[in-house]
Amino acid sequence: MKINKETLKEMIRQVINEEGEQDPTKLKTGSMSTGARIKGARDRISGAAEEFTNQERNIIDQLEKFISDMAAKPGVDLTKFRPLLQRVLKLLQQQAAKSIEQPQQGEAQ
Repeated sequence: MKINKETLKEMIRQVINEEGEQDPTKLKTGSMSTGARIKGARDRISGAAEEFTNQERNIIDQLEKFISDMAAKPGVDLTKFRPLLQRVLKLLQQQAAKSIEQPQQGEAQ
């Protein structure tokens, strides 16, 4: 079976997209406008309101403020810290996974 360049490129794109979907801790490259960032924040805040406690909302707000303030400082480029941030997210995910409620046997998943 012969594969032309376009088919090969499409297959590579699909594999890359699948890998990105599999690891939620992987920070994506790209840029975002202020308007898109505001809209995303509003959607996150209103979309998962029933899952968060007030204490969790406070922690999330502090984290967002800390990272935003750090990025706003002159000379700080968060893209240089991408590997470190990804390690922190991965570690947090691993620790949180230990406390996620697992369905008991016989319950629907």
